[in-house]
Amino acid sequence: MSEVIYCCFLPTVKNDTDRITSLTVRGTLQKKSQEFSINFVNNPTNTDNITYQFKMEIPKQKIVETHKKEGKWSNTEKETYLNGSAGDSISHTDTEFFLEFVFNYKNSTIRVNRVVDGNEGKGYNHICEYDTLFDLFEIQAVQIWGDVKKILTFTMKYD
Repeated sequence: MSEVIYCCFLPTVKNDTDRITSLTVRGTLQKKSQEFSINFVNNPTNTDNITYQFKMEIPKQKIVETHKKEGKWSNTEKETYLNGSAGDSISHTDTEFFLEFVFNYKNSTIRVNRVVDGNEGKGYNHICEYDTLFDLFEIQAVQIWGDVKKILTFTMKYD
């Protein structure tokens, strides 16, 4: 993965009421996709510090969560393997992904859910949760890398 497919700058946080509480990303994948990542970067022009990286290795059904500090990726990655029983898998034949990232500023964690659109409306399957090293207020942009063909929706929610 060598190029940013999509980048969205987040609004500057001035107080507690301006902060984003969740972010959803829906996109399409390239044929026979191998991986993609969604990076929550502290500075979009200098990615030496990344608060959170969500990387999906599709053939292995593996999610790798990590961060980057001062240009170095963390030695302590968190890995989650999807089993598909809860509707959480994304296979290399899938054409779409739909993820929700929920921010907990008090605990400095990001919870990831797979959004499932069905006949009865939207549902959410919890996938993983990550304790961040950096404060969530430091995130300035979201970058999407890898085998992504197109971003269909990118939504920020405020409470």
